[in-house]
Amino acid sequence: MTAALARTYSLGRAEVLLLRRNRTLLFTALLVPLGLIGLLVAARSGEMDDDATAGAVTTFTGMVLLFVVYYTILSSSVARREEGVLQRLRTGEAADAEILTSMALPGTVVALAQILLFAALGGIALGLPLPDNPLVVLAGVLLGAAVFAVFGLLTAVISRTVESVQITSLPVLAVCLFGAGLVVPLDSMPANVERICGFTPLAPVLELARDGWIGPVDWVSAAGQVGILLAWIGIGVLLIRTSFRWSPRA
Repeated sequence: MTAALARTYSLGRAEVLLLRRNRTLLFTALLVPLGLIGLLVAARSGEMDDDATAGAVTTFTGMVLLFVVYYTILSSSVARREEGVLQRLRTGEAADAEILTSMALPGTVVALAQILLFAALGGIALGLPLPDNPLVVLAGVLLGAAVFAVFGLLTAVISRTVESVQITSLPVLAVCLFGAGLVVPLDSMPANVERICGFTPLAPVLELARDGWIGPVDWVSAAGQVGILLAWIGIGVLLIRTSFRWSPRA
């Protein structure tokens, strides 16, 4: 176990260094969420009530998971595969799970840092309260990062080149944005559609983040949201084991 963690850490550290050299991904991972804080500040009118706080928290959390975690691991896994890096890594001591986990580490670390930064800057610039139950928020973000790391690897299966991820990622982004109510409020949808949207990948994460930030937490509902996320992770891992491509498609 110690050797596996050491290998994963080393590979993850290398991924962080590569992320620092990729200006496009670095811009997406860092400046897009920070720019969103600026937009929220510009759009602010008056004191932040619970509805405004919930909107700011869910919007920021959703954007971070989609554009920092999902898009970063999707782009990096396609790039590593097409460059033959993944094939070479498999010839060494690292197991498949260690290689794939290491690719998810940079986006997850950046996402957590962005959430912490949002909690600090949000209180100063937006007047947001501190999270009522930070452990619930943390659990939601970590489970969400795992879900979208899995979805990034699955989307890489159908992505031939790094340039094509701009197209192949659109269905996942659309389903998540609409299903989580970031485009159209869920309470304006028919009841049956709203229930279905609750099972989309991003919706449970935002529910946990909202409840953990504003409170009080409905622990029965929170357990249900965690169960949905664990189900997505389990299904995704099974699909990755059977369909993930390690060799270049070209």
